[in-house]
Amino acid sequence: MTHTVAIVGRPNVGKSALFNRLAGKEISLVHDQPGVTRDRISHTCRFDGHAFELLDTGGIGLEDEQGFSAAIAQEVEIALASASDILFVVDGRDGLTPLDEEIGRKLRKEKRRVIVVVNKLDVPKLDGILDEFHQFGIGEMVAISSAHGRGIDDLLDTLTTPWSRDGGQVPEGETPLDPPIRLSFLGRPNVGKSSLVNALLEDSRTIVSPIAGTTRDAVDVPFTWKGRAFTLIDTAGMRQKRKVHDPLEAKMTGRSAHTINRANVCVLVLDAMDGVHMQDKKIGGLIHEAVRPCLIVINKWDLVREQGDASKKKEQEYLDAIRNDLFFLEYAPVIFGSAKTGERVDHILRAVEKIELNRRRKIGTAALNDFLQKAQERQSPPLVNNRRFKIYYATHQIDEAPPPPTPTLVCFINSRKLLVPNYQRYLELQLREAFPLEGCPVRWIWREKDSLDAETKMSKIIGKQSGKSESAVSRTIRPRRYEGKAKPTHTEESQ
Repeated sequence: MTHTVAIVGRPNVGKSALFNRLAGKEISLVHDQPGVTRDRISHTCRFDGHAFELLDTGGIGLEDEQGFSAAIAQEVEIALASASDILFVVDGRDGLTPLDEEIGRKLRKEKRRVIVVVNKLDVPKLDGILDEFHQFGIGEMVAISSAHGRGIDDLLDTLTTPWSRDGGQVPEGETPLDPPIRLSFLGRPNVGKSSLVNALLEDSRTIVSPIAGTTRDAVDVPFTWKGRAFTLIDTAGMRQKRKVHDPLEAKMTGRSAHTINRANVCVLVLDAMDGVHMQDKKIGGLIHEAVRPCLIVINKWDLVREQGDASKKKEQEYLDAIRNDLFFLEYAPVIFGSAKTGERVDHILRAVEKIELNRRRKIGTAALNDFLQKAQERQSPPLVNNRRFKIYYATHQIDEAPPPPTPTLVCFINSRKLLVPNYQRYLELQLREAFPLEGCPVRWIWREKDSLDAETKMSKIIGKQSGKSESAVSRTIRPRRYEGKAKPTHTEESQ
């Protein structure tokens, strides 16, 4: 039996802190300001052989000045409807409040199991406060401190012990064959990130409004498409630092940037009506610096169409502008679509599947070294201090757990100082023509290696594939030592 556990309560009682403590990582945004959590945030947890889906929710009864109270209440209702168990969190230091009593009366009517979690009891001498909360008429109650971890094991024992009787244990060591593809939607505020997530889900899973900054946290949403598991990560809009004065918004921006590092593919969302802003370039730069696969989505293309400009010529002009402004993301495919109308939304997942396939595809060692040898023959590296850059041997680093976030090539070379940026770019362009790498940046690892050892190793590999003897292959791949009429007895390049 699969269990879903919803954490509910009034604002600012520590629900998100408890969610993070049970999840074992900082997933939900925690801040002193009430009403920070708006969307449902979920995470799969494991404890003592049990697996369960944990849901964090917004505060019940929040009076939101921006008009999100109804939407937050709806998200809480959805979480309650899907939950098999409910953790009702109250603030032990505040004592019993009228809003707590109102929530307690509602939860008493639920036919599901409810545990009262009295939070912020940092020391045992405060446990006497528990008596005040017995009037809820809910039998199970646990004293905890989410901030300090006190009572968390007792809470998990109380939560999971009855599950052993209904067959709720997961076989030890059981893991999914194909882990979900983590897809992070990034961009400026109000470009339509949440709308795209909802369009993919065909459901109002995240709160959407015209107000910039509606999404405050990184919301992970499990999703299955054509039998393939995805995790869609909706993020808060990222504004320029000089425009951020609120500590909460600064924290939101930092968490959005953090999702880049845990994404398999980053989706950079642009507004078709605005073009490429400076902030779009900065967000794209963060993706590029993190060396993460990327897809660019031009949202709100329906608005361009309404103006009569959505022709193939207009698309090409827009594409040329994007390639010019985001030249460092030239490997990223571009999709023109609309979350509002659903136009080309399914193209996003198709492109992501292709990128994921390219990310995981193995480039054979013999094929890679043959390619690099021919690339160096077609275009010799420039002379630097009378020496040339040379690659003796290379391998595609993929047999790791987990695999690298993007195609990673380990190259054994004579000297890193001899590699000029233009020649590295030449090698990468040639590599993309020879192998399917669309959507993926290439991560180069340069290792200075003794030339004779590297050449001997490459000779063995290529020789096995071609059937030639090691000495014959070695003669063909060994770089020429000197080009000229008279061979000197000693040169710097021959060392």
